[in-house]
Amino acid sequence: MTQGWTETERQAWYNTDQGSRLMPLSWFQALEQPGSAASAKVNDPAFLATFRILQPWGAASLPIGFAVDRIADDSGFPHTGLHWNGKPASQDPVDWVGLNCAACHTARISYAGQDMTVDGAPSLFDYQSFIEAIDKSLVETRDSAVGGADNGRWNRFATSVLGAAGDNADSRARLLTALNSLIDWEAKTDALNKTDLRYGYGRVDAVGHIYNRILLFGGAPQPTPNPSDAPVSYPHLWNIARQAHLQWDGIVTTSKLPVGINATDFGAVGRNTGEVLGVFGEVVIRPPAHPGDFTGFPSTARVSTLNDIEVLLTRLQPPEWPEKAFGARGAVDVTDASGHKLTPTEVVQAGQQLFTTHCAGCHTSHLPQGDYETIVTFAKLGKANLTDEWMACNTWAYTGASGALTGVPASYIKGDPLAAKAPVRALLTTAVTGALINKKGELIDSTVKNIFGVTPLPPVSLPHAQAIPLTAKEQRLNYCLQNASEPLMAYKARPLEGIWATAPYLHNGSVPTLYALLQAPADRPKTFHVGARAYDPKNVGYDTSPGAAGNSFVFDTSLPGNSNKGHDYGVGKLTEAQRLELLEYLKGATADGT
Repeated sequence: MTQGWTETERQAWYNTDQGSRLMPLSWFQALEQPGSAASAKVNDPAFLATFRILQPWGAASLPIGFAVDRIADDSGFPHTGLHWNGKPASQDPVDWVGLNCAACHTARISYAGQDMTVDGAPSLFDYQSFIEAIDKSLVETRDSAVGGADNGRWNRFATSVLGAAGDNADSRARLLTALNSLIDWEAKTDALNKTDLRYGYGRVDAVGHIYNRILLFGGAPQPTPNPSDAPVSYPHLWNIARQAHLQWDGIVTTSKLPVGINATDFGAVGRNTGEVLGVFGEVVIRPPAHPGDFTGFPSTARVSTLNDIEVLLTRLQPPEWPEKAFGARGAVDVTDASGHKLTPTEVVQAGQQLFTTHCAGCHTSHLPQGDYETIVTFAKLGKANLTDEWMACNTWAYTGASGALTGVPASYIKGDPLAAKAPVRALLTTAVTGALINKKGELIDSTVKNIFGVTPLPPVSLPHAQAIPLTAKEQRLNYCLQNASEPLMAYKARPLEGIWATAPYLHNGSVPTLYALLQAPADRPKTFHVGARAYDPKNVGYDTSPGAAGNSFVFDTSLPGNSNKGHDYGVGKLTEAQRLELLEYLKGATADGT
């Protein structure tokens, strides 16, 4: 699908290194599937497809969204600077494999036997299950090295990684030590992220995972875990450069140095640096030695590459409704009050009028007078339109032990020293700012002070339970709702160009199709199947029928974090004809509502 990128630019998007380090590439190539008795590898395309990981495009040698990061083993990173052969570490740069943006932001849609790839659209990647499978495979490989166990898996792994020339007892011992180190690090991460909620396809609690990685890098014990239990859909990325606030709750703000049309957006680079640290990057937090020490925090994040990606995204165009495949917009049976059957053009025009009346206040661009997007606080949303609260609540209210960040100025350069316990968004701001300063010495305070959080970062004190005992989770939600006017207790509404390619809908993926979203909340599906790539152009979304190939996950909207309530705005009062008219317009919606 043409979206303004050349083929070279697409290849760069699919496999560019951002500094993410899941495991050494040779380990990934040698690792066998968990529970496999037939030596099947985890990098088998059929196995990766079960997590909806897209296969290589063109000449790429790795799946879309996977990239190679090369760094010497003596680089000073304690968790990803592993060393397992007999060569001096300084002479042994190692290829690691990790994820990049494309893993979560590239969609593939199927219809009538044809596949189309939509760049920048939300993928169906099941991140949660993929990481669980990888971790289980690592553990099974380690356990097979124990005396008395079936050593076949370990022997095959060691032989593949070390090669015939390097496979000896000493190297195997170093390899086992390195493997244990990676397993222990992953176990600590998993313990902090632990939740009973299954994300399913196309969702991840990205902020929760990033938060917990930052807490781990701080090094302090975390007596109160912050579960990653608020998964959200992967947002679409076209026109992202026009937005002043990023993430579903607008927690990230843009911040450009006024130099040139493609000036570095440090807000966006900061967001992406946080994303890298959340998905297998590493940062070494060393408090400043003295005021004015701008050494920063060494990290694996490829800041220059992250800026290149942001520039690349400025050229990504929204996908147009593919009329040749799906049919023309407006080609539905709608009759007006006089009995006149509307033409396709009249259907779309009627839908546009409905959009202007009901939707344009939030879902059109306010440039140049204001922002491209609209941030609406929970207080302004009101109860009828308030959708699932957990993502915004967790982002705003989670706190943690600061560890090595204790005493560091809140924006690294200046600000009040961080307390021993602080909002995790404050810790994230400081860690990311320190990482950027380490890579970009010319950064100044004005460009980084608001990367994460548009308001001051006060400590959060949860109220004591009342007469009826409340769980800690219930207390946190009550506290969030009592602060519904806070700027970060909000959700972002943006123009809807290309919205047809971004199912499922609402920030947490709780509504399967645009048609269902135009129903009253009580009438939306309570459960639905997800995982199929087959597209439903009539209802605008993926095919949710149980028999559709790939629909192996059942989304249950009754679970906390999965609610499909809210975003009403009177849609329940629309007639069926009006609902169809609005749906046909939305297939080709534009930023200004035309």
